[in-house]
Amino acid sequence: MAAPFAKGISTATKRARSQDSIRKSETPPVAKASKVDEPPEPTIPAFLRQSKIDINAKFSELNWQEKLRIMQGRNDPDSPWTQDSHISVLQRNRYTGVQPWDKSRIRLKVGQGMLDYINASPIALKDPGTGLETRFIATQTQEIAVIVMLTPTEEQGREKCFQYFPLDAEASPFQIKANGHPDSPEEGRVSFVELQQQQGEHTQIRKLHLTFGDETKVVWHLLFTAFPDFGVPEDEDRVELLDLIKISSRMNSHPQNPRTIHCSAGVGRSGTFIALEYLLAQVESGAIAKVDAEEDIIFDLVHQLREQRMLMVQSEMQYQFLYDVVAEEWAKKIFASQMSEQPSPKLMKLNDGIRIAVLDEIDVLQAPGTPNIEIHDTADGQTEQASSEDTFKPTMPASEPELQWSGANDNTPEVAKSESNNTGEG
Repeated sequence: MAAPFAKGISTATKRARSQDSIRKSETPPVAKASKVDEPPEPTIPAFLRQSKIDINAKFSELNWQEKLRIMQGRNDPDSPWTQDSHISVLQRNRYTGVQPWDKSRIRLKVGQGMLDYINASPIALKDPGTGLETRFIATQTQEIAVIVMLTPTEEQGREKCFQYFPLDAEASPFQIKANGHPDSPEEGRVSFVELQQQQGEHTQIRKLHLTFGDETKVVWHLLFTAFPDFGVPEDEDRVELLDLIKISSRMNSHPQNPRTIHCSAGVGRSGTFIALEYLLAQVESGAIAKVDAEEDIIFDLVHQLREQRMLMVQSEMQYQFLYDVVAEEWAKKIFASQMSEQPSPKLMKLNDGIRIAVLDEIDVLQAPGTPNIEIHDTADGQTEQASSEDTFKPTMPASEPELQWSGANDNTPEVAKSESNNTGEG
């Protein structure tokens, strides 16, 4: 027996509903979009999530370790941290407080009985991923295949670096005198070839010719004038500095061919430039993501640099700058990677598309008292540092001949004997 219809519903009504049901079933079902999983959230390495207080404490630790090295060098002649205190050596230093470790310094290739000292240090950094070693010479200036000059010749009315190269076609070639004496015959010269003005207003790239006898080689001279003494470049100048790092690396024929990096004392701006190039390569390769939670590669890098040359990355502001730039560039890399795969609601562009926010984790970096990764705000809360003139006392200019790497298996470069006493105070 058929079950009765529910009370109040007629047979006609039921029949009509049955027809409607048949018509509706003839309409193809609409496919529901399956939920698309968002890309996995990339992590911000622990060393980039440190507070500014923690970073400053680590910088103090680096300075303390340096004092211990200097004390050990004074008390133990077999220490790797000894420094030559002869008056003839000290007179070749632009600043009395900046001198290379005697057992790891550039040695001039000079005649017997002549002083082989120059205030310059060979720097070598090995990429842990590729094993490729990049070499630099951190110094107070010479000539080599690629030179990066991070100081104007004058700052605040004081000479920071001798004008050791011709500025333009109107300038006379720079003469290199035997033994650095003005009255000596000319042994070589530096001649202007061309000037390439970059898009940024503070970068100049000069092609020079360095000639000794019948031999001439090309020297690329990269001048950047917007890196303040004891400070860091800001805004567009900061972008221009990062571009300069890429340009200098590209111009170098091979990573093991040492580039000369110099500023005035050859430690603060020079050390920051070298550290940035290494760190940016780690960002580009993605090695940053593989850093152990307890590891701080910036602290370790500056420690390694100071073992090769004292005071590298000299000011606290420059040290903080490394964290700011690495955090910013890593965030940009995350953003670019995720946007190329699939836009995520946790990623957004701000203003002109250059400013970015990356995941909720980035808020940790933006919190009060922590490094600020937003572009152009790296110096927020920082105080001005004293200029190097307040810290170091300049000495008489030095005679500094042209540098050449002595051999593939020798970590100590040597220098061709003849160059003017004006090639490299800075």
